[in-house]
Amino acid sequence: MRIVAIAPHTQLRPYVLSYRIVEDRLGEFAGQPIWTCPELIGGLSVNFGQRSDHESWQLHPKVGLLGIQTRARRWIAQPETLFVMATLTVPGMMALFPHMGKDSTDNLLDVADVWGDRQAEQFWRGLPDESPQGETASHMKSAMDSWLLNLLSTVPVSTQKRCVQMHQALTSHRRIDTACQQLGITPRTLQRDFQRHLGISPKQVMNLYRLQRSIRASVDTAPQAPLLEFADQAHEIRTWRRYLDQTPGRYGAKNRSALAHAFAASAQHTSTDPTLFYL
Repeated sequence: MRIVAIAPHTQLRPYVLSYRIVEDRLGEFAGQPIWTCPELIGGLSVNFGQRSDHESWQLHPKVGLLGIQTRARRWIAQPETLFVMATLTVPGMMALFPHMGKDSTDNLLDVADVWGDRQAEQFWRGLPDESPQGETASHMKSAMDSWLLNLLSTVPVSTQKRCVQMHQALTSHRRIDTACQQLGITPRTLQRDFQRHLGISPKQVMNLYRLQRSIRASVDTAPQAPLLEFADQAHEIRTWRRYLDQTPGRYGAKNRSALAHAFAASAQHTSTDPTLFYL
């Protein structure tokens, strides 16, 4: 198993956390159930090897868009796994794939159904046709950067800024009313925008933000300051049970999968990407 993280173009940083190359040519995890984490990210993935089955037993599309996930998902890996995933932030999902919330939340879409067959095929043909390692990994980064920068150029600058500002206001203040005051909008407008573009409410955004920080804290061996996002420990445990059907004490560092460890280790060179992805 090999997982490599590559930083995107600096102009894409508010929208793309990293590109991850995930390779299991020997089938170390083939046939095994793999669990992914509820998290405030989207994923644009390109499959070069055998494509995984997800829990509905449907085959992963050649180019897929994974929306915001509000629950753990089960996948079945295949032999000769090889894919590249652009990890998208909340502003990235809102700006690059607008109006997709209803269809993408807790779902994996075929990008051909989003962009159309012609545009999806153009995207595929613009990628290196070899295994994305070594020099080819650099070509893969360049190709992904080029395509996503082009996509971003079609989004008005005012919309780009609004997406970033809404997310920052909500996660920094941790209160919907305070975020709305800073943005100069009503809670109803904030609710409508998040539902339209992400398929989840501002409250769900905050819940997933808290959960992500709590999971990271539970597996971090370094001393941690108490999390301020939860009213008390009981609140934190209820959140874990709601989204993961387990408690922080039951999970911990010892219960992380090998894939979760490998994914975390791959982020050492892209420290701005806190994505968990695997449980």
